[in-house]
Parts: sequence; structure tokens; C-alpha cells
Amino acid sequence: MEIMPGQATLEDLARVLRNGASVKIRRSAKAAIDAAAHLVAAAAAGGEPVYGVNTGFGKLASIRIAPGDTATLQR
Repeated sequence: MEIMPGQATLEDLARVLRNGASVKIRRSAKAAIDAAAHLVAAAAAGGEPVYGVNTGFGKLASIRIAPGDTATLQR
């Protein structure tokens, strides 16, 4: 299955998660993926809280995640 930016459906994701479908990402999407990864990394390293990036989730949203642990949070 080929994933195109902005066009993945919940059914597509379910096929990957439930059935282990093989996924291809278009080369043309690489620049956008890299840019998004850079934004997330910058947010994680920054001083401002960003929900789910450098904070916990739900009831733990007010808890800051240590800079050394943000990569683990994103897995």
C-alpha cells in the first residue's frame, strides 16, 4: 500500500496495524516529513509546553517531560 500525504484513511491505518500491510511512502513526501520532524524536534527542545510533545497526555498534560526523555515519549 502506498501512503500519500493527507490521503491516508482510518481503514488504511487499520490494514497496517491489524494485518501488517506493507507501506510505501512517496519520495515526494520526504521533504514534508523531514520538515514536520524538525518542527516536532524544535518544539520538544523548546521552553514552551507542547501537549504530547514535551508534556504528558490527558490528566498528565501539565507534567513536563525531561528533554532527555522526549524521544522516548514519541515512540
